Amino acid sequence: MAKMKNTRKLSDMVYACSGIGDCRIAYRWAVGRYGVCPVLEHSPQFDPFYARGKIRIAKGLLEGELEPSRELAEVLYQCTTCGNCHSACHQSMCEEIVLPISRFIDHVKLFEAMRADLVEEGLGPMPRHKEILESTKKEHNPYMEKHADRLKWIPKGKKIPQKADLVWFVGCTEPYRQPDLAQAFLKILEASKTNFAIIHPEEWCCGSVFFRTGVWDMAEELAKHNLEALKAAGAKKVVIHCAGCYRTISKDYVELFGELPFKVVNAVELIRDLMKEGKLKLKKLDTKVTYHDPCHLGRHMKIYDAPREILEMMPGVQLVEMKRIKDASWCCGAGGGVKSGFPELAVDIAKDRIKEAEETGAEYLVTACPFCVRNLQDAAEALNSKIKVLDIVELVAQNLA
Repeated sequence: MAKMKNTRKLSDMVYACSGIGDCRIAYRWAVGRYGVCPVLEHSPQFDPFYARGKIRIAKGLLEGELEPSRELAEVLYQCTTCGNCHSACHQSMCEEIVLPISRFIDHVKLFEAMRADLVEEGLGPMPRHKEILESTKKEHNPYMEKHADRLKWIPKGKKIPQKADLVWFVGCTEPYRQPDLAQAFLKILEASKTNFAIIHPEEWCCGSVFFRTGVWDMAEELAKHNLEALKAAGAKKVVIHCAGCYRTISKDYVELFGELPFKVVNAVELIRDLMKEGKLKLKKLDTKVTYHDPCHLGRHMKIYDAPREILEMMPGVQLVEMKRIKDASWCCGAGGGVKSGFPELAVDIAKDRIKEAEETGAEYLVTACPFCVRNLQDAAEALNSKIKVLDIVELVAQNLA
């Protein structure tokens, strides 16, 4: 029998699930769910691709009815960890029957624990994730790029302090894959005359991909390093644009080390406050936009209002919502290691969101996550869609007065 020690610690969650499946079928319409699991919608529709099936797998592993295998790992890694199943489950309580589910089950936490057990069994993560691991060990980023190039996107001659009350944790995706986003946020900070620091060369990958894919020893190593680096920089507040980094530092680091010695805010919260304080002046932009809630920022961290407030404060911008928003938002498909491990699946899921955005008649599909931007752009290109996918920092930066 496999040890499954991480899953075993969460056995109360495993046995709290009734296994009825009403969360997916009977109740989903009542809680505004037009589909619950993005992976299930793009799979053969077998139970293992949905939360109930994964929980049944966990039960089988704990009771010795199943043994870990490569085939099982393939299924468990096809999950974006978006948390929609978690929200649907907790909102699908029958009013006549009080079930204890909401007291016990944290679906994403359980699935990540199962992945960690597969890693310990030598069956995880996926091959592409192993390449990412080797890159991060060597260069402190998952993109196989030189650590020395992390700030290559900053204009030559510009000096940014390494110590300040406000530290910008830049992350990996923007510097190495989407420098336009980092440059846009830099432009916003400078336009508002905000003093800040960047802790390069001490900033390493936040560890999000390793928390999600079960490589917890690496995740903890990165977390320890970054926490010490941020403390050494004298940070009283840390601002993070990347939604994955934001969730990881705000939530996963706290679970590891307890309360952090600094406040963590997302870029959309800072930008909203700067706009309310009159520190950012914007030109009028006559356009219609729709907003996609990133799972890391929305369901996992409950930041729904700040980005919408930004859009509503932008002169001439009309916000039109898609049918699935906020807690019921549809995942872009990129999270949980799916973009790297199963890239075709990730884009197929994102196509759903592009089609939904097109139905609003919006010119722009705006979001607040570099990973969402990347995957939604890939889907828009695959569909030959005319809708323009932008991060909210780009939209603001492009229209500064």
